Amino acid sequence: MRLLWVRWGDVFSLSLNLAKSIAESGYVPDIVVGILRGGYIVGRIISDALARPIAAVEVKFYKGIGSRGTKPIITQPIMADMAGKRVLIVDDVVESGRTLEVVTELCSIRGASAVRTAALYVKPWAMMNPDYYAAKVEEWVVFPWEVGETVRELRQEGEDFAAAMKRLGAPYDEGVASVLEAIEKASANPGRGEGG
Repeated sequence: MRLLWVRWGDVFSLSLNLAKSIAESGYVPDIVVGILRGGYIVGRIISDALARPIAAVEVKFYKGIGSRGTKPIITQPIMADMAGKRVLIVDDVVESGRTLEVVTELCSIRGASAVRTAALYVKPWAMMNPDYYAAKVEEWVVFPWEVGETVRELRQEGEDFAAAMKRLGAPYDEGVASVLEAIEKASANPGRGEGG
């Protein structure tokens, strides 16, 4: 499996460019809906650039890296009022398009007057392409908010974070690996510090 490591600066630049494309298209959302977890981060940047409020929705689909469930499930519904509003749904990456379909349907059921979608990355095999996106990629995209999760899942038996990150081609220095290693060790021994 090939990995595409995305840095914070890339996320910010790509998100701003998406906001610019949305604004230039003439679509002015009343509210941005970020799909938790990663889509909320991208949605927050876009909502800030467009000066629009943001809401969240959580949809679970993946079981792990490269492994997904059969159907997306809404685990945290949108709490904001959608009635009569123009909505922009934002995710970080679109693999199949089914998550966007489910959230688009939810917004329509809740009375949205118009719904458009955006994502940083979309896979070429997605059944539904977002209205706005930065790039099509085939690689498994690793965002900066999921480095620890990705390395934990893909490292080999007995491999430490630094070795795993190097083998996986992560563009981070050993300082990041040592912090993740320290967090993992501390998490394995809860109750040893203050408040424990």
